[in-house]
This record gives sequence, structure tokens and C-alpha cells, in this order.
Amino acid sequence: MNKKHYFTSAFISALTAIYANIFFVWVAILLITYIGLGSLLAFLIDILTAGYGKDIAMWVAMKRGYINCGCDERKALLDKYTKINLYENIKL
Repeated sequence: MNKKHYFTSAFISALTAIYANIFFVWVAILLITYIGLGSLLAFLIDILTAGYGKDIAMWVAMKRGYINCGCDERKALLDKYTKINLYENIKL
């Protein structure tokens, strides 16, 4: 393999990696703004814990002496500050 071909393939690979990263960053930004960070985190926690995330959080909260784990309040707060509400300015 000559140097010119190696440089060209390395350059194309680097550009592809850069554009792929930019694409994934934009997808993450769109998911956070349209779905909400709280909902997205709750979804990821449900996937990682096989649906037992809230149960585990409640168990830990009860062991520490709390009545509630605060998951729902945290989810609502994160959604409030990150989610774009498209219908809030529409008046009928």
C-alpha cells in the first residue's frame, strides 16, 4: 500500500468518525429536548435494571429512613427544564 492511498483512507476514516459523532450528538440533543431528560433517564434506568429501577430506589430509600425515593419528582423536574412544549403557545 502506498503512502498516498494510506493517507486518503485514514483521512476518510477520520472524517467519517467526526461526522458520525456529530450526528449522534444531534440525535441526543433532539431526544433530550423532545422527550425530556427525566423521561430519557427513567427509560435508561428501566433498561439497565430490567424494570426494577423504582423498586430498587424505594428499597434503598426505605433502608435510609425515607418514605419516598423522589424518582417521580426528579423526573418531572428534569422534564420541566429540558423538554420543549410545542403546544404551550397555541391558543384556540
